[in-house]
Amino acid sequence: MELKQVKLCLGTAQFGIDYGINNTSGKIPKEEVKKILNFAYDNGITMIDTASAYGESEAVLGEGIANTGKVFQIITKYPANTELRPLQWIDKSLGLLKSNKIHGYLFHNYSIFQSNPEYIEDLIKIKEAGKTEKIGFSIYHPSEAEYILKHNVPCDIVQLPYNIFDQRFAFLFSELYNRGIDIYVRSVFLQGLFFIELEKIDKHFDSVRVYLREIRQLAVNYSINIAALCLGFVYTNEYVSNVVIGIDSLENLKENINNFTLLKNKKISYDSFSKFAVNDENIILPYNWSK
Repeated sequence: MELKQVKLCLGTAQFGIDYGINNTSGKIPKEEVKKILNFAYDNGITMIDTASAYGESEAVLGEGIANTGKVFQIITKYPANTELRPLQWIDKSLGLLKSNKIHGYLFHNYSIFQSNPEYIEDLIKIKEAGKTEKIGFSIYHPSEAEYILKHNVPCDIVQLPYNIFDQRFAFLFSELYNRGIDIYVRSVFLQGLFFIELEKIDKHFDSVRVYLREIRQLAVNYSINIAALCLGFVYTNEYVSNVVIGIDSLENLKENINNFTLLKNKKISYDSFSKFAVNDENIILPYNWSK
């Protein structure tokens, strides 16, 4: 297994909301946010992903970055269910982030664009005004990426779910890459589902319980932890440019960085992992999970 230079992108949902099936600690305290940002920067992580829909995340992030005095590249997202168009909303986000420019501005959900296709013109104007370097979409279904490609919708970034279970987008990676679209992958750990002890997993996931057991055994066989195995699956994809890693503490960030270090000395063949692909959206899309 050969690892390439994939950039880690710090996911900040838990800066503003309680997020993740395996989250037991809630929102991250502001003082710890500052420590996380400093540690991330010192370890070469300068890309940050956030969104208006993540509660106080933009405000907490803006305050935290200002306190560190460091420069980060930020991606944020235009939310659904707001009366303000993107051209107006961007200034609200920039104000909270204490910045006059961000790296990327995305539709948080493809349905926003679907209902208001004219909003893409707003994103273009935001880019032309120098308020963002890139524009794009956070998507959940391959059909959405296919539409963007087929109709040449202006797009510099797509952010999409990709993990050992959710391999739905893999067949589109080469075309996205060849169009010059940056591929950001999220849900690498499927909100922590891969980490939960088997006896504690809800019956909702009974159909993949055998897979989870086998993945755990593979981690044991390779003498690494499950998180490192999941990271390796993503890092070895030649088309992925950025991996969004959500964290719930400073220690969690340190663990993820250490896991990547561990991978450098491992020879793992992920060719056979296609057998773990799950197409049941009740399993691979967390918004379909039982609450």
